[in-house]
Amino acid sequence: MHRKNNAIYIDLENIPSGLDLKMLFEELTLKHNDSPEEENIFVIKMACGNSKAIKKLEKQLAEYNFTIRDTPSITTNYKNRADLIISLEALETIIINTPVIDRYVFITSDSDFTVIMEALRKYGKEVYLVTKEAVSDKPIFNNCCDEILIIESFMPKPKTEEPKGTQKEKVKKVEKPDSEHTKKIDLQVEDLMRKVIDSFDPDAWQLVSYVGVKFHQMDKSRMIERSSYRSLGNLLSKLEQDKFIERKLNEKGHPEIRKAAQAAHA
Repeated sequence: MHRKNNAIYIDLENIPSGLDLKMLFEELTLKHNDSPEEENIFVIKMACGNSKAIKKLEKQLAEYNFTIRDTPSITTNYKNRADLIISLEALETIIINTPVIDRYVFITSDSDFTVIMEALRKYGKEVYLVTKEAVSDKPIFNNCCDEILIIESFMPKPKTEEPKGTQKEKVKKVEKPDSEHTKKIDLQVEDLMRKVIDSFDPDAWQLVSYVGVKFHQMDKSRMIERSSYRSLGNLLSKLEQDKFIERKLNEKGHPEIRKAAQAAHA
């Protein structure tokens, strides 16, 4: 079993209080390994924020044995240096290098952390960001980390009392905003995949696995998983149906695609 050391830092004042750490740790432990033999070990766990922010997650932080750093406000506009403290703590691990950290996970929606994230990648470290969906597609975030996870994915949905009325009325009220949001994401992932395909030689066939790698480099927040397509295969089927791409199996039986002839000359 290959051990991968992780350091996880939480900016308590820039995340929702409904974060479920159990769900997050399960995701990081089970789904983000380079190979089945890799085991994620969380050797550094630190959370920073003022006493009010700490209170919201205090029980969970204690259960996961986090080091909690109280950072009271030092100015009238409530600036508390949490970003600076976490950044210096992360940088210190590079200097000391014991234990050697392979992956850094930052849980925040504050773009100030992009400075340390960029620095860590310069030293060959893997950097994950867990942030709010509303800011996940910011170019500054996409350009300074290897993977973006959506914090709302790790928040249990609150139970709400169903409004009175027929089942049909309930479906209209509940699903309409979601369907509009999903439709917007669908258009974004379609546009992104078209750009990826346009970057290839139109006459050359590309392995679907390679196309997936290039697509993920552009979609670090995994919008495709929040779209109605859910997977790369479904998205490619839609583009094939639209006659934007054509598909085949190569001599080894591996799926390949290229831009459709009519689309290439459009």
